[in-house]
Amino acid sequence: MCKSNVYISDNIDPNLSLYRYMSLAQFLSIVENNKIFMNKVKSWEDPWEGPDDQIPVQLENEKIEQRDSFLTATTVGQCWTYEKDSDAMWRIYSPDRQGIMIETNIESFGGVRNLREAVLAKVIYYNRDNYIEKRNEISENKSYRYAGDMALKREAFKHENEVRLLVCLQAYGDIKEALKTSSMSFDLNPLSFIKSITFDPRADDWYVNTMKLYCASKGFKCPIEKSSLYEKDFFEKLRLVKRYETIEGDCHGKRN
Repeated sequence: MCKSNVYISDNIDPNLSLYRYMSLAQFLSIVENNKIFMNKVKSWEDPWEGPDDQIPVQLENEKIEQRDSFLTATTVGQCWTYEKDSDAMWRIYSPDRQGIMIETNIESFGGVRNLREAVLAKVIYYNRDNYIEKRNEISENKSYRYAGDMALKREAFKHENEVRLLVCLQAYGDIKEALKTSSMSFDLNPLSFIKSITFDPRADDWYVNTMKLYCASKGFKCPIEKSSLYEKDFFEKLRLVKRYETIEGDCHGKRN
C-alpha cells in the first residue's frame, strides 16, 4: 500500500492510530518549525539497530571482516508505536515527567512533504533462536521494500510495539552528502498531522494548564489533555463498591 510517497508494510492496520512519545523540546520543535526531524538509524541508542551490520562478511580469501551496511548508513528514521498511554513508554521517554504523546493516523503520513520512497514498516521482533526465520520473513515480504533488516529488533524491546518511518537518503541524489548528514527534516502542518496531544500522567497541573494555553494559541483544535493513567477512578467508573457484613462467631469464623 502507498500513501503519496510513503509505502506501508502490509501488516499495518490503516484504521489504527499511531503514537509517539517525546520530550517537551521535541514537541516545541515540531510546532514552531512545522517540521519533523529524523536521525540516522546508525545513531540510535540500541547498537543492534540494523542487526545485519553485526554479521561479519567472509571475503574470497576466507578472511572475516566487519563491514557497515551502506543502506543503513544512508537511512534516517523515526519511531512510532501502537501503545496508547503506556506506563512503560512514559517512564522511558518522559523521565522529567513533562513528556508528551502525540497521536496521528496512517493517512496523515501522506501529508509529510518532501518524502521520497519512504517506508512505514511494522517492527518484527526476534531472538537468538528465530533470527534467521524473522529475517527471511521480512526479506520475502515485498511491502517492506528496502526497510528489511532495519525493521528487525530484539524481543527485549517488544513492549514498544513499534512502527518505523524510514527514509533512504540515497533517493535525494547526493550519496556523499547522504553519508555525511546525521539527520534530516521534513515539512508538515502540525495542526492537521497531530490528532491529539496527551501530557505525562505524572505532570504537575500548572505545567499541563500552561501547555494547554500554548497549544490553543497555536491553533490546535484536537483533544488536549493530561493522561488519566494514574487517576483513582477505576472502580467509580465500574460502579463497584464493597459491603461488609457482621458474622457472629470467634476470630476463626466459628459460630458460638
